[in-house]
Amino acid sequence: MFQSPHPSSASDKKALAETASSSATGTKKVLLVGATGFLGAKILRNLTLDPSVAVVAMSRKGAPSNDSADVEWVRGDMMDPASLDRALQGVDVVVSSANSYMKGSLDTDFQGNKNLIEAAARANVGRFVFLSIVSCEAASAVPHFHAKKVAEDLIKASGVPYVFVRAPTFLDQSSDYIAKGVKAGRFLAMGDKTTKWSYVLTDDLASYLAKAATFPGSEINNQTIDVGWRDGAKSQQEVADIISEITRRRLKVRAVPWLVFRLLARPVKVFSELGYDLMQMFLFFKKGVYVSNISKQEHFFGPAPTSRDAIARWAKSHQLIS
Repeated sequence: MFQSPHPSSASDKKALAETASSSATGTKKVLLVGATGFLGAKILRNLTLDPSVAVVAMSRKGAPSNDSADVEWVRGDMMDPASLDRALQGVDVVVSSANSYMKGSLDTDFQGNKNLIEAAARANVGRFVFLSIVSCEAASAVPHFHAKKVAEDLIKASGVPYVFVRAPTFLDQSSDYIAKGVKAGRFLAMGDKTTKWSYVLTDDLASYLAKAATFPGSEINNQTIDVGWRDGAKSQQEVADIISEITRRRLKVRAVPWLVFRLLARPVKVFSELGYDLMQMFLFFKKGVYVSNISKQEHFFGPAPTSRDAIARWAKSHQLIS
């Protein structure tokens, strides 16, 4: 769907004026959806460092108390299509890292993404940068992984130029259980100590998403880009060993057997959608296909870090090393 060349309302005229202004000044107007999340806040910081970007951040509650003068905040809710139309006025690029996964519901991951994609098509945006998941096409049994594949297909069908940045497991989380374990001298492995899968540091992922938004020209459009480490997927034992070497802490590695996840999946589903999703995710890891193909990563985003480099930066951020 495309904008009418003849604006029929004040809002249409405002959107066209904003787009024309952006073109004249050489700036891109980039809307970040999910700006208040753990990862979203990092993407926002990266975008504000680029002088060629006019950053717009979407929040259901508007600007936070610590908002920056470099960011324009707009109210918007992915479950409210009208609010999305308002937020997307004059926008050149949309970046979405939004999800409702950790909130115990997948409404945003399915219906919310559908609403946002349809609104982006109506607004005729020039690029949709979507945070997806490595190997999501092979993970139909994992609800929030499957939601990413559904959204990818909807974006492709919409005709909006896209960049899918597919992330593997986050080395760090908003509540970093790995760092807490290391401080106590332990590393909890899921399933076993030998199956390999890929990881990414969220500081790096935020940088990649911002670069996808601002990448010049159209070469990056309609690309699916896995991200990860230069030296490939790692087993949890290998990750624990690197952490131990860097921090000079002896870690006791203990694994929760795959059987536990298989036995818990069905009963957990009765009372916790999120818990069931987690069980299915861990069982998916066991297949050994959750591995990034980073062949495009370095071309578009620059040199990929090694596992040791990423883990060292993670350790320093948690005061595990000086």
